[in-house]
Amino acid sequence: MRVLVTGAAGFIGRHLAGALLESGTLGGVPLREIVLTDLQAPGAPQGSPVPVAACSGDLRDPALLEALFGAQGFDSVFHLAASLTGAAEADLGHGLSVNLLALLGLLERCRGQGRTARLVFASSIAAFGGALPPVVEDDTPRLPQTSYGTQKAVAELLLADHARRGAVDARSLRLPIVVVRPGAPSPSVSDRVAAILREPLLGRDVACPLRPDTPLPLASARRVAQALRTLHDLPGAALGPTRAINLPALTATPAEMAEALPRHAAGRTLGRVAWAPDPALQAVVDGWPRRFQSAAATRLGLPGAETLDDIIRDFLREAG
Repeated sequence: MRVLVTGAAGFIGRHLAGALLESGTLGGVPLREIVLTDLQAPGAPQGSPVPVAACSGDLRDPALLEALFGAQGFDSVFHLAASLTGAAEADLGHGLSVNLLALLGLLERCRGQGRTARLVFASSIAAFGGALPPVVEDDTPRLPQTSYGTQKAVAELLLADHARRGAVDARSLRLPIVVVRPGAPSPSVSDRVAAILREPLLGRDVACPLRPDTPLPLASARRVAQALRTLHDLPGAALGPTRAINLPALTATPAEMAEALPRHAAGRTLGRVAWAPDPALQAVVDGWPRRFQSAAATRLGLPGAETLDDIIRDFLREAG
């Protein structure tokens, strides 16, 4: 089996690539090659029993797609590459180009390769919005309140139509806020949430831009990588016509996140959490689901919600 992972240098992409290489199989089939691509070339693990190719480039470039697919094509594709909320909101054209035009080019290559590829798409809670019920399920109507969310919702529809036509065996996983990314802080919404845990654990003070009582649906990258692989392996008939499933999430507030930190303070000096609400960021997060569930995900064996302690322990293991 030949597998492509886009956005492979990102937080989720690194976890997914590592999980694939560790198992050496996907859907019970041995991996023949994994191809990792991103704007910056992902690091290719040394000594892996599975051949790994890593390359950099922009998925909107037909030359990159030609180089990736070549004569062999792919049996499976994990499409994680995206322009996130802040960037897509700041520049509509950029968001449309990265989040939709690149997907259309990828789908064209998949359709033209002579066999039906299985494509797993990383969608988002941002596909929902507006006056949401207390618990958001798979069938909650989607009314996104950001350009990023709209682009994710449109992508889900495109993929469902390709699956209906038999052109691509597509399925979408709607992700909650994924934490905790290591490394330097970034301006993305998800990373500003992650910073509430990361910065104090690394001994640095942090200013939380959200109200302390804001409910936030959270999942670790490890759990997301596991769910993406599980969703890949499911038969298409189990997914229904939308081909989209929510990933069940833990709901925690910034105050609860701050209260969890001292439980992991052994051997380290914790930074402080201060409260500095950002009305614009608060408005974005207030438009997202607060409790994110999926009866289908539970029935089909996707991993369930974690605890804050699970998420913190995952980060500390990765941070060393």
